[in-house]
Amino acid sequence: MSHWVSVWGQAHTDIRGMRPGWRGRTCLLTVRSALDGTALRVRLSNREGRRPMTVTGASVAVGEAEPVRLSFGGEEAVRLAPGREIYADALDTPVRQGDCLRLRLAFQSPVGSGNTVRAEVHASVPGDFTGGGSFDTVRMPGGPPVPAAASIEVLASGGAGALVCFGDSITQMGMWTEPLAGELSRRRPGELALVNKGIGGNRLLHGPLSAETARYGRAGMERFGRDVLEEAGAAAVVLAIGTNDFGHIADPGHPEWVTAQMLAAAFADMARQAREKGLTVYGATVPPCMGCEGFGALQEAERTAFNRWVRQQEGSGFDRVLDFDAVLRDSRHPDRMEMSWDSGDHLHPGPLGGVRMAEEVLKKLI
Repeated sequence: MSHWVSVWGQAHTDIRGMRPGWRGRTCLLTVRSALDGTALRVRLSNREGRRPMTVTGASVAVGEAEPVRLSFGGEEAVRLAPGREIYADALDTPVRQGDCLRLRLAFQSPVGSGNTVRAEVHASVPGDFTGGGSFDTVRMPGGPPVPAAASIEVLASGGAGALVCFGDSITQMGMWTEPLAGELSRRRPGELALVNKGIGGNRLLHGPLSAETARYGRAGMERFGRDVLEEAGAAAVVLAIGTNDFGHIADPGHPEWVTAQMLAAAFADMARQAREKGLTVYGATVPPCMGCEGFGALQEAERTAFNRWVRQQEGSGFDRVLDFDAVLRDSRHPDRMEMSWDSGDHLHPGPLGGVRMAEEVLKKLI
């Protein structure tokens, strides 16, 4: 039986103040579909916005075809109040695995909800370019955030589903999710689409420490329902979060200090919720991060104890365990990341480290 499955999605957070300001500009987001589908739909969100968001025009081009205008209840423009989401009217447009899907959104207002998830995204100079064609862009180091877009979905066959990767910046940056997505398309064509639900700085048990860190997003436990359980076509989830729960607070007397037991209880709860929804659950150990700023021996003791618990859940609490710690650590100094796999900050894996993480997932994938 056909059902909607996300072929791209992102977890929304507060992007106010991130360049560029989107008022009067067009965003072009290009994604490659991992699945075949007989129709397509787009979800927009102002979930984390503080002000109404107005989209004056939107279009999607599939493959090399010309853009097709999107409508919202028959209207080309839509205004979303803070906290609201909306689906564009579905398009009866066939999508083939490997097709590039080019989503264009033109904004009348500033945009406060989105993410800096790794993506092919371009920001235009002022103007509405939803009709197609090239345009001059705002050039930025690292690229702009992806505004407003929450998911791109296709009406796929009953056997297709989404692997939702739930995490923090180690997931958001795409070092392991991108090579994994490429291998999934090659090894299991038309079966699984990967959806990156990472937020930089995100913690599972607590939200941002201050207004200045609002971009770190709501606590993972608060967003888990919307970002995983409610994701269209979710068939499996990778739980890859916890680094910031241990790393952001160094004082055991602080009210937001997190122990291994506290994080384990939260993981067990997420796994229970996901299994009740029929999802396959992959629990991941927290990678080594000694040497990164603000991380010390007390936090390392909690990380080590948590990872010991995760490994004990293979086949019981989790369907499979992904030992990201084991594949990234230095064998001589197991509290640190092997230099060849390290991006250089002793916290985030680089490209080669990301490939090792992707290989770990592929070995364990059911």
